[in-house]
Parts: sequence; C-alpha cells; structure tokens
Amino acid sequence: MADAPMRDADDDPNTRPAPIDPMAYYFQDVLVLNRPDAARLYLIRHGQSGGNVARQEGRQADFDPPLTAVGEEQAQRLGARMAEYGVDAIYSSPLQRSYNTGRAIARLTGHTITVLDDLQEINEPARSAGVDIETAVLPPGVTHQDIKRRFEEDPTWDNLPGSESSRHFRDRISRAINRIIAENPGRKVAITCHGGVIQSYVAEILGLRSDFPFYCFNASITSVRAAGERRALWRLNDLAHLDGMRMT
Repeated sequence: MADAPMRDADDDPNTRPAPIDPMAYYFQDVLVLNRPDAARLYLIRHGQSGGNVARQEGRQADFDPPLTAVGEEQAQRLGARMAEYGVDAIYSSPLQRSYNTGRAIARLTGHTITVLDDLQEINEPARSAGVDIETAVLPPGVTHQDIKRRFEEDPTWDNLPGSESSRHFRDRISRAINRIIAENPGRKVAITCHGGVIQSYVAEILGLRSDFPFYCFNASITSVRAAGERRALWRLNDLAHLDGMRMT
C-alpha cells in the first residue's frame, strides 16, 4: 500500500493561527526571521595586527599595535565583501587595528565610522590609562601555571588577576551593541572590534558562562540579528572572503 500523503496542518480549520509552513511559523521569532525592523549586525574581528605577530613570536605586544601587511590585505578583502552586502553603517573600537579594518569598508561604502569606546578589547581601557595587566606582578603565591589551570577549569576573565571582570566586560560591550541596535532598526551594520569582544558577546546572547566558546579568527564575520530583546546568532567565524590566505 502506498504511503498516504502527509496532511498539512493548515488544512485543519481548528489550527489557529493557520501558518503556511508550521515549522517556519514556530521558529520565525526565535531566529528573528521576517522582521523588517531587525538590525543585522556583522561583528568583525580586526585584521592581523602587530600584537598578534608578537604573541606568535613569544614577544610582549605593544599597546594599540597597527595592522600588519597581512592584516591590511585581510581588511581589503573584507571591505570588498561588506561593500557587496551593502552595509548601512559602520561602528568601530577606537583602537587602530579595529578602526583601520573598518576604514577598509568605509573607503568602498562612503560611510563615516562611528567610534565607541565600549567596543574596546578586554582590559584595553586600563592599558590606555597606563595599567598593563599583562606585565603586572602576580599576587604572592600565584604562578602562571595556577592561572592557566584556573582558565582550563573555569574559562572566564575572572581568573586573570587584576583583570576587568567578566560581568563588567560583558555589560560594557552589550551596552555598546544595544546602542547600535537601537540606532539602526532594519539596517545592516558592520562592527569592527576584537576577538574577546565577539567571543564574550556570543557567549552572553547564548547564555554561556565561558568567555571563550570558540576561537575568533582575524577578519572573520560573526552575524547576529536583533529585534526588541531578541538576539539570534546567524553566522559564526565566516572567512569566505579570505579564500587562499592562511587563517590567523
């Protein structure tokens, strides 16, 4: 006997409301689908910087390092892709590796970059004031191995002595991004910032304790849709525009 065709729920007059596609109807608000007022956020980590290279080579990174030649090419490719998307606005951290990544987009779109201090990387506001957490003397009786073990057991910024707390960091970057959402309903927005910012924001909207739920590559795109209080992760660590380049 041939299988009977599946009955469409819309054929039942008792179904209220009667969606064309029940599954799409159930999830459209969860995933912020079909919302003309939704802001489409493209959270972009800056291109490779001198600080990234310093850490790879085992050197202490300077404060606010520039993009490397590789980072400049990554930014150019990113700019071309975002211009093709047709972004409506660009926001950036004030740090030059982030701002110059955003500038590669602005050169092609003609937009002015809005700088928000709250988009800075973890601990960078303190470093700009002359307090360098990375080179500070550890508390008595605490070793680097102790801190490493704490991060492995409980991966949050609270384990770094003298650090900006996880909650404070998440609150300030959420404050900045909420402002961007409020200013850009229904628009596509490029936000050039930092790996830690993107990691912690993704963790926040997904309700995760870990501040490091994934590794965020240079010049990657992580996309979030936002409407009202709803936030939906649409894309994570997209690097299609860097095809042929080594990921950094």
